[in-house]
Amino acid sequence: MLDHVQLAAPKNSEAQARAFYAGLLHMKEVEKPVGVRASGGVWFESHAAALHIGIEEPFRPATKAHPGLTFARLDEVASRLQSAGYPVQFDDRLAPRRRFFTDDPFGNRVECIEQTLPTLVPNRLTHGSHVRLLAPASSLASVSVKIVDDAIRVLESLGLHVSISQHARSLNPFGSSDPADRLEDLHTAFADPTVDAILCVRGGFSSNELLDDLNYDLIRQNPKILCGFSDITALSHAIFTKTGLITYSGPMLRALASRDAYTLTSFRTMLFDGETAIKPSQNWQDDFEGKEMTHANPGHVILSSGLAEGRLLGGNLCTLNLLQGTSYFPDLRDTILFLEDDYEVHPATFARDFASLMAQPGADQIRGIVFGRFQLATQMTDEHLRYLVDLYPALSSIPVISGADFGHTMPLFTFPIGGQATIKDDIISISH
Repeated sequence: MLDHVQLAAPKNSEAQARAFYAGLLHMKEVEKPVGVRASGGVWFESHAAALHIGIEEPFRPATKAHPGLTFARLDEVASRLQSAGYPVQFDDRLAPRRRFFTDDPFGNRVECIEQTLPTLVPNRLTHGSHVRLLAPASSLASVSVKIVDDAIRVLESLGLHVSISQHARSLNPFGSSDPADRLEDLHTAFADPTVDAILCVRGGFSSNELLDDLNYDLIRQNPKILCGFSDITALSHAIFTKTGLITYSGPMLRALASRDAYTLTSFRTMLFDGETAIKPSQNWQDDFEGKEMTHANPGHVILSSGLAEGRLLGGNLCTLNLLQGTSYFPDLRDTILFLEDDYEVHPATFARDFASLMAQPGADQIRGIVFGRFQLATQMTDEHLRYLVDLYPALSSIPVISGADFGHTMPLFTFPIGGQATIKDDIISISH
């Protein structure tokens, strides 16, 4: 694994290096170890990238070899550089990824790359749109025939045409189908021009098995809606990270079959219209110790107040964490995270998973957090979440909300992964 990149600079140039790399590129200066301070120079880091500027005499700039640095907002970086007198040259040879070249104060070449691909928004659903039911995680064979039939009737009542993928009911020893079958179903659905949307039939396990062999070029060239939650979180974020295609965290067959008005209204509004303000439901339900329990909804709970705008990421926390250390993990900078988990977690395991997320590059630039409602079996409370938020001082300056209507309780709203979110006090708005 690469530890750092070294660039050279002339003697007594540390102030110029700081003005360029910290002042204009917003990299963080880090203290040099005692053993190498006498040699001069200055070290920087940003989003897991480490850059060391060393003093070299005689000095010769690197005009071909260069570092490539990623930025969440490339145009803002270009504007700062140009205003400071540093020309930038955009280069489209790696399209759709955006990048430009510039020179630092010493003539060293620097490449600046936009971390996130240009966003692709799939076409909205309309009356007559074709929805393909697909099982990229656990098999449709584990869903009762009644739930499948009821969900299909609900989708048809919205004016949608429904089909089922070829291998949706196949089974392997782990409750999914073989990865090759699931990949074939995904590739077939994305390549089929008559399919407008892919609705995942359930969560469960193992959608992350598919990520290395997905044809991301095919997906980017044939953008369409993909909707699901829970284990689908891994698939959704990999697709967004590798293609820029917005995906959706939303109801699957069991939730659709319930015919819950709040859930269906949000599903229809997001996938047919595209934007909405999130209003808390009046009541919520959860299965606890074999009984379905209904509770009055007290609404969103403000754990930390504030105003924020950012790119919306998130879903099932422990599944999102499966992507850490891979090229599928999303850029956390300038994001608003929607996080939930199911009955298998308890306060200590959720705190551990959250700590792992907050240790990732870019977590210090998260703009807001929304926690979905926890199932009763988790025994998570707002007091647990308040304590957790207090452990991270940076969270006190951004809005953090709990009790939102998404996750493994009912009802749940649909939201776009890769879309935009705004938080003002306890009001959440989403669009794409």
